[in-house]
Amino acid sequence: MTASSSSGPGVHPAPRTIPAPRARHAPLSAAEHRRLRIRWVLQRNLTGWAFVAPVGVFFVLFLLIPVLGVFWWSAQSGRLLGGTEFVGLDNFVRIINSIEASGALRTTLMFALMSVPTIIVFAMVLGMSMARVQRGATVYRFFIYFPVLVPPIVVGLIWVFMTHADFGLLNLILRGVGMPPVNWLSASNALPIVAAADVWRSVGYWAIFFLAAFVGLPRELYEAAQLDGANSAKRFWHVTLPGIRNILLLAVLMSTIWALQVFDIILVLTRGGPGTATRSAVYYVWWYVFGDGQIGLGASISVLLLTVILGMTLLVIRLMRPKRG
Repeated sequence: MTASSSSGPGVHPAPRTIPAPRARHAPLSAAEHRRLRIRWVLQRNLTGWAFVAPVGVFFVLFLLIPVLGVFWWSAQSGRLLGGTEFVGLDNFVRIINSIEASGALRTTLMFALMSVPTIIVFAMVLGMSMARVQRGATVYRFFIYFPVLVPPIVVGLIWVFMTHADFGLLNLILRGVGMPPVNWLSASNALPIVAAADVWRSVGYWAIFFLAAFVGLPRELYEAAQLDGANSAKRFWHVTLPGIRNILLLAVLMSTIWALQVFDIILVLTRGGPGTATRSAVYYVWWYVFGDGQIGLGASISVLLLTVILGMTLLVIRLMRPKRG
């Protein structure tokens, strides 16, 4: 079938052919459908695993193998670079019966009790305050968050300058107002000072989290509670706290885990002293492995600490599950 049109006197255009309709492919069989689907699923999974593979390699090299190594070292006696022998659970028995270990556990728990509640309370107060700031909010948030950017070693050096007995900033302020200087790093004051340094560094981190949680709370709930006659305390208890429950649990969990692993600030600020006043569990891990040459005892403390942290994590994960019914 051809079509033509006149394009001028005495000119006959070439005939144009209308293409025939394309033939339809035969329907695929069930076996062919299965084969193509398996091929597609396999290709998709291989692509996903290819993207995940670098993370998996780092996970195995820098987390899984070291953790398994700690469990292996906890059953050995000897030095890190010397010969070792298998002793089974003797290291755990020695740690449990050790006066040093019980003192380190007590020091670590006291540090956590001083640090974690203070961090949570101040972070919530700062988060609520930042949520109400309208002008200059960015500058305000920057100064609140800035200590988080300071490395822990530098934090220790800053607090060494602040608490020095002769030229420390705190004693200079006390002398300026006519008060006697204080030995801030004495046996009774050293652990609270370390906790204060940890609070100074960590509170801004969680304040940003609480700020995001407060900003995301529905305003309608507060308006409804106010119409029902609820005062500020009741609105905070029945509206705010349930709304930030998961963030609050996460903050308590992570702050406690970090408090149980405190080491670098103690090493710089007090070196575990005076005496053993600030020797935490991780400090003893470092001391046993690199100072005393008893790697099995250090690894045993690490395993016990890992068990405690894992149990706390599982408990908080269970509490964060949404309630049914």
